[in-house]
Amino acid sequence: MKLLITDLDNTLYDWVTYFANSFRAMVKDLALTLDVEEETLLDEFKAVHQHYGNSEHPFAMFELPSVRRRFPDSSREQLYSDLKSSIAAFRAGREEHLRLYAGVSDTLRAISEGGTIIVAHTEAVAIHAYYRLLKLDILKYFKHIYALEGHFEPHPNPARAAELVPPVGLIETISRNKRKPNPELLKEICRSEGVRLADACYVGDSLSRDVSMAKSAKVMAVWARYGTSYEGSLWDILVRVTHWTDEDVTREAELRNLYADTQPDFTIDSFVELLDVIGLRGSYERSALPDQAA
Repeated sequence: MKLLITDLDNTLYDWVTYFANSFRAMVKDLALTLDVEEETLLDEFKAVHQHYGNSEHPFAMFELPSVRRRFPDSSREQLYSDLKSSIAAFRAGREEHLRLYAGVSDTLRAISEGGTIIVAHTEAVAIHAYYRLLKLDILKYFKHIYALEGHFEPHPNPARAAELVPPVGLIETISRNKRKPNPELLKEICRSEGVRLADACYVGDSLSRDVSMAKSAKVMAVWARYGTSYEGSLWDILVRVTHWTDEDVTREAELRNLYADTQPDFTIDSFVELLDVIGLRGSYERSALPDQAA
């Protein structure tokens, strides 16, 4: 295997648990700061998210009507100070819940040291994908990050903004018109990396978006089944403020029905099992990897 293309959210780390918990903590604090009902804020967040087509739109709270009414004359820089407790609540949630699945770092290291090129392919916008890989200390294993294009105002803290600039050449942006499960995306990635489709492997948690795409592109398809396990209440939070329109929801339902019988080439219940799939387990003692149950 010469090329590993990996999804990020709920494949390398539990994005649902991280983001839902962090977002919930932020909203609770913001409701207290503004003396506004949480449900009102959730409605306003959803409107902002749908406007930008992104549930992770940076500092979406700055654009909430309730915030603008409370701080009508504040600049972005001033709002960063005015709402610092809510921002801190989100960051505390991120510190607690943004964690790699067991064995991910060592498995990526083993694959990289085995000579396989590793790239990321995600429908998160580039800045979020870059930041999470950097924060989780696995960026060093990735040659490229293929992520959605996104145009945002700079971070309101200039020093922080400088830290969030990715190295030149790392990010390969994908048009929002080219969404999963478009097999042409994987073909383009393989061409860009100079690797034949037959020598590539794709791993992701979604049967309808990741596995079906890989199968259609004739790339080895690995289903990260473990990424589908999370608390239903957390998913409900994400649905409550989703950027998806009614058309998006309908499209997702159609995809699930269309690819309901899609069979991956391999199914893994931990990322470590990917070593067996691509034939690298024998090069590394199992004891050198962390306990999968830890």
